[in-house]
Amino acid sequence: MTDASVDTPAADRPKTVPEIIKYAGGAAEIAKASDGAVTIEAVYKWPKIGIPDRHWGVIRGLCDVTAEELYAANVAARTPADAAAR
Repeated sequence: MTDASVDTPAADRPKTVPEIIKYAGGAAEIAKASDGAVTIEAVYKWPKIGIPDRHWGVIRGLCDVTAEELYAANVAARTPADAAAR
């Protein structure tokens, strides 16, 4: 497990869903760690739909990302690009 809160400066911590997936070891590692609860294909959808909260425990077990970081990444993933420009 990566202890991001200690080892990673705030500016380098993951801020997007794709960054969190990479930080956690990638789609295959997440699927493996979930013991069948999530598939690789499902993880590939997360950058568009956000990481379902039921899988946050798996992600947090693989890397030390905070619930606040997961929430913020999900909000960003679920916000249409044109809404951010308004």
